[in-house]
Formats: sequence, structure tokens, C-alpha cells
Amino acid sequence: MSIAPSYQQLLQSHLADHARIALGILEAGTYRGKTYPHILPKERQDLNLLEPPRAALRAYLKAHPRVRLHKYFHHLNSSQAFAFNLFFPFFSSAPAPARALSRALGVDQDVTSDWEFEHIADLDEGTNADVMWRTSEARVFCEVKLSETGFGTTKNDLKHQLKLQNIYRPRLTRIVSQDFLNETTFFRNYQLLRNISLLSSNEKDRLVFLLPLANRALHKPLQTILSGVRPLFLRRITVAYIEECLNSLETNVQLPDELRSHASKLKDKYVVSI
Repeated sequence: MSIAPSYQQLLQSHLADHARIALGILEAGTYRGKTYPHILPKERQDLNLLEPPRAALRAYLKAHPRVRLHKYFHHLNSSQAFAFNLFFPFFSSAPAPARALSRALGVDQDVTSDWEFEHIADLDEGTNADVMWRTSEARVFCEVKLSETGFGTTKNDLKHQLKLQNIYRPRLTRIVSQDFLNETTFFRNYQLLRNISLLSSNEKDRLVFLLPLANRALHKPLQTILSGVRPLFLRRITVAYIEECLNSLETNVQLPDELRSHASKLKDKYVVSI
């Protein structure tokens, strides 16, 4: 009896085809001493940025050195590269396309020119939002996942125990079930609960989790934590699915043709069926 391939395996195979057919890359990149066809050679990592925005995105990154490429940016399944490819063309274009993307992610408000990648809301605390944008009312923090099999955990050590005691427990007490604030549960769900703690400073701030509908490994841990978020805060959290977002953009006749075409290219690169 054969075992069906996982989402991660299907996406890697699909991206290997993308490297060979769309990019013309026949040389496989390496990870921990082994070669994989869905990984680009490190020196070709810029090809993980889609055309035609690639040159403008490179210029943006050069002008914003604070935005550092992740160690595995040359992997075609890099969620950072996906975020760059999705958000930059729409948010750097004009107010209407920016709002169209925000709407497709569940926040139907005008987007100001104040948006950024790898945003840190509190430098002392250090939580990083993959993307942040401002609306007329508040900030929207977005956590982007692609082929990851889970959300981040951390060590239950003195350093993190003190952060829980002094930072996260005070911020999250009003927001989540107290069961989530014991050390074992908190550190097992560290990334999710840190993301949710971003809602503590402004009552109008929003949080979006963007992930593939097909990546079922992410659904249960996310829904488990969201089930313990108090209703007043839960209504400020949106779970958006990549497939639905891209369909919305591709079929939005109010968008310029080049942005609808870009949404199609994103689907071609990143969407697989289970």
C-alpha cells in the first residue's frame, strides 16, 4: 500500500519543475551536504523573486538593508521569498491594489504608504512580523507560512521564563486562556502566542495568519491556540489562505492586467493540489 505524498513533498516536486522549466536552472542547490532540485544555487537566489518586479524588489532590498534575507532564501519554498513576491508588487503600486491585497487577506481598509517587511513592533521584546501595514485605523501584522510543518517553539530556560513572567504573561492575560500561559504550553506554542501578544498595545490593531489551505500540518496547532483566544480579540485575528487570496487577486477585474497576471504567476509557482 503506497503512502500519499505530503504537502511538503508535493510542493518541493512542483518547485523543482519550476526551477527547471520556468527558470532554466538545472544545477541543484545544497542543504546540509545534499543536493535538492527545489533549491537554487546560492549565487542564483535572486531568481526566487518573480519577474517583472524582480529588479524593483532588488532595489527595494538594497535601499532597506534592515530587511535581511533569511539563511535559506535560496530555497524556492522560502516563505520570506513568497511574502516578498506577494506583497511588494501590490503595496508598492498604488492605493487601490494595496487595498485589494489587504481585502483579499480579510482586512478591507485603505493601506497607507507605511508598510514594511520584517517589522519589529517592540525592539526590546523583539517579535518579528513578516509584513506590517498601516490602515487609517491601526496596524496589521501578518505571519506568513508556506511549507513549514509547524509554528516555532523555544527552550524552557531561565531567559525565556523571565520573558514569559515580565512581558508575555502581562500582555496575554486579557487575551488568551490562562491554560496557555503555563511554561510548558507557552513555550510549545511560542511563535503563535508571541504573534498574538502584538494585539495588546492598540485595541484596533489586527493580526493575519497567511498559510496554504493545502498545508494541513499547520491547521490544528493554529486552531488549538485560536480556540483559547477571548472573543473580543479573536475578532481581530484573521486566518487567510494563500490559494483563496491569489484567486481573489487573479479574478479582480478592477486590478491592472499586470497585477492580475502577477497573481497568476504566483499561483503557477506556489499552489499545488492535494
